[in-house]
Amino acid sequence: MTALPTAPGPAANTAAHPGPATAGSRHRRRRVLTAIAVAVAVVAVAATLAARYQPIAYGGLSNSAELFPGLPPGHGIHAVNNLGGFSQDIYLPPQRGPFSLLASLRNNGPYPITIESVSLPAGGPVLAAPVRYSTPGMGGSSQIPPPVSRILHDIRLGPGQTMFLGFLVRTSPCAQRRYWMRVPSFNVRVGFGPFTRTVAIPWGTGGDSLLLHAPAGHPGMPGTFCLPRTT
Repeated sequence: MTALPTAPGPAANTAAHPGPATAGSRHRRRRVLTAIAVAVAVVAVAATLAARYQPIAYGGLSNSAELFPGLPPGHGIHAVNNLGGFSQDIYLPPQRGPFSLLASLRNNGPYPITIESVSLPAGGPVLAAPVRYSTPGMGGSSQIPPPVSRILHDIRLGPGQTMFLGFLVRTSPCAQRRYWMRVPSFNVRVGFGPFTRTVAIPWGTGGDSLLLHAPAGHPGMPGTFCLPRTT
């Protein structure tokens, strides 16, 4: 008699129904992909926070725009608009020749940062030389700021640390009598990890500004006054 064909046994269906080893591999792959996605999300959030991190502020030095040690002083510079003592502006009369301004910075955050550079906005006093800096104790001095200083470039500022800035600047010797100019801040380029941003820092803890007569053109111009020429 001819034997009847028999139904395939369990071994014949092995390819159609993955065994435990294949299912486990797929589960491991899903876990790896999930872990990668979570890691990418964490890195993206950390990068966003780092890019926005901004701990720098005015350093708390009682600012009267006095001279910075080793730089020439200005003349007639004094505090104005200081009724109540909560804030003040610094009046800069016209000057002939370069003179210095003093400011300070403090890192109020928990991580070190890099002060890459400092600059002045357009329209006000103009830098006559690179910005100088000093830190408390520099050169063994206890003076604030100490008389020793260096040109500012990529300076590490640790958590809670303060630094002093010396600006050698020029202004126009002629100005308009009735018109004024306010310079509310200076610019600090701050580095944190791979990120860099420029921050506007006021001239004092109360949001102080520099205040000066608007520059004018030349002697004899109507509505202007000029400093006499020095011999």
